[in-house]
Amino acid sequence: MGFDRPILGFGVQFPVAHEPTPVHGGDVLVLHGRIERFEPGEEVTHTEHGLTYLVEGGLRMEHGGPVAAGPGTFTVVPAGVPHRLLAGRDMEYWLVGFCATCLRLDESQPLMSPFARVRRGAMPVLTVEPSRRPRVESLYRDLRDEQARGSAETPELVRSLVLLLLGEARRSMPTGPTPSPGSSIVADALEVVQRRCLEPISLRDVAKAVHRTPAHVANVVKAQTGYSVGEWIRAGRVAEAAARLSHTDDSLDAIAEHVGWTDKTHFIRQFKKAYGVTPAAWRRAHRASHPPLAQAGPGGTSHVGTV
Repeated sequence: MGFDRPILGFGVQFPVAHEPTPVHGGDVLVLHGRIERFEPGEEVTHTEHGLTYLVEGGLRMEHGGPVAAGPGTFTVVPAGVPHRLLAGRDMEYWLVGFCATCLRLDESQPLMSPFARVRRGAMPVLTVEPSRRPRVESLYRDLRDEQARGSAETPELVRSLVLLLLGEARRSMPTGPTPSPGSSIVADALEVVQRRCLEPISLRDVAKAVHRTPAHVANVVKAQTGYSVGEWIRAGRVAEAAARLSHTDDSLDAIAEHVGWTDKTHFIRQFKKAYGVTPAAWRRAHRASHPPLAQAGPGGTSHVGTV
């Protein structure tokens, strides 16, 4: 399977100032570009998965609601999911678009979990740890150079580099506490929690997914990680809430409902327990360092502000 149309960035053709020709290997497209300014585009979908890394600048897009991304962030766009660019300014970015089946990938696999989570309603913006950012850029460069080289071993090397980038995206996903190495049952259970924590999921659902009894899963997860399955579910929800507080203008009620809590008071209590501050304080602190790129003007018209 090849590309049915270019997916330069978020399903739209960016007016790039550098490297205007994408490196395209049939199953994988790689692009590095710089853009001074964007105006709102049309809603689009595409048949490939897209993983864009923003080196500099900022953008605002519609992806299940308005979201903002700044330097050092991945934007995850699963195949077939509608999205629309609202505004962008002073951007330097890297993009890889790929045919998942051509690379023997699907969203049930751990490295594809960022796409699976976004498809289920998670934030499409992932913040990369500062210490990892040079490696992310290096992987994109290596991928571009290998595509351009076009040797006999290029297809497998390209696949390997895509997997490494997917690993960086997975590493950047909002998570709760880091589990200690343990049994495959624990790994499988936590993978289910990570994929489905925004759903109305319970210990019984997790146990059913890993083909064990609820009591057995509860005991093993608690013994090997120090946290209960319920605590892992709550950790995933508050981590997603923190991402939405940082990258959207959604109300606390809307965020609470999105992450699975209909009671805003309970949501605030759980968030403060996890992060030590209220959701409102978290948002103020993170917006101070990453101000929104664009605001809605009269009639809902979006305009570009200062990044």
